[in-house]
Amino acid sequence: MSEMTLRDAMFSLRAMRRLRVDPVPEEDLRFLVEAATQAPNGENQQNWRFVVVQDADQRRRIGEAYQELAANSVRPVVDGEAGEDFPESELFIYRNAWRLAQRIGDAPALIFFCVKGPIPEDRAWGATYYGSIFPAVQNLMLAARSRGLGSVLTTLHLLDEKPFREILALPEDVNTVALIPVGYPEGKFGPPLRDPASTVTHWDRWNHEGPSSTG
Repeated sequence: MSEMTLRDAMFSLRAMRRLRVDPVPEEDLRFLVEAATQAPNGENQQNWRFVVVQDADQRRRIGEAYQELAANSVRPVVDGEAGEDFPESELFIYRNAWRLAQRIGDAPALIFFCVKGPIPEDRAWGATYYGSIFPAVQNLMLAARSRGLGSVLTTLHLLDEKPFREILALPEDVNTVALIPVGYPEGKFGPPLRDPASTVTHWDRWNHEGPSSTG
């Protein structure tokens, strides 16, 4: 089988919230984390840490904690009990989030992206803190796509990180940043729905069209 090109991976990467329960080979999971560690990061400090959860009981406990958070923050919007009207575009997001919450514990692998060190209060250093982990997230998701694995980025657990810290036995100087469920998708990969890049790009200054669109 020919190697998937980077372009093919990037242009068919979609958020996969419905994953099969089939186990993912350890070799593939190790490859995904290795790909994540190839990402650029501030001053090459490599403060990232990864917790790969495959154990069924651990996944169950994480799933229960995650669903409890979603039941308090997401489900009321989906059920129309939040006390305000949401546009359909936002309701679509909440519905997807609730579907993910109901099944996240069944995903064969849950990968927590963590950073060693305190979260900076300074805005610039804070940008570096998070900017040194999210390129690794993208690397992992692209690597998963290249192996036919689905993934989705979620940060809902940060609404109350404490139960997840306890389940993972994290030390005090390590913070979670993202949770990525990984598995074989029930749906199909394909081009994501995106606005044309030309509609969101400004050249040289705001609301200025590119050179090729003039003259």
